[in-house]
Amino acid sequence: MELDQAMVTVAGIGCRRGTGPAAVIAAVRAAERAFDVTAECLATAPLKAGEAGLLEAAKSLSLSLEIVSQERLEAVASKTMTFSQASLDHAGSPSVSEAAALAAAGENARLVAPRLVVDDVTVAIATTDDAPQKSSSAIEHGEQ
Repeated sequence: MELDQAMVTVAGIGCRRGTGPAAVIAAVRAAERAFDVTAECLATAPLKAGEAGLLEAAKSLSLSLEIVSQERLEAVASKTMTFSQASLDHAGSPSVSEAAALAAAGENARLVAPRLVVDDVTVAIATTDDAPQKSSSAIEHGEQ
């Protein structure tokens, strides 16, 4: 497979309510090291849209934060590698981080590995060589 400039790498994030930005940043960096990738944007589920720690982390990392619609999370649920009953009960997805990464990365996205858990944060990395430009169903946060 030949890599081209259309490839995108998305870090999907799940976290406990009230998680601070330092914890989110540490988890993203740990996932980048573990999977030997660099995240180009962050993504999460609608119920995490108001998490100050996530928003601050995205800003500190100079990355956009895409809030993936519930419909898009559900559409990729079968492609997640991890099943968490707690995640399914709270967010309607078997893995918020994995589904968010997959949905934000685009139609041909694949996870590089199962999610990484660092304290109260889960990070999953999805990549694709068919990256969408700005998605009309996304809300962008972070560097404006």
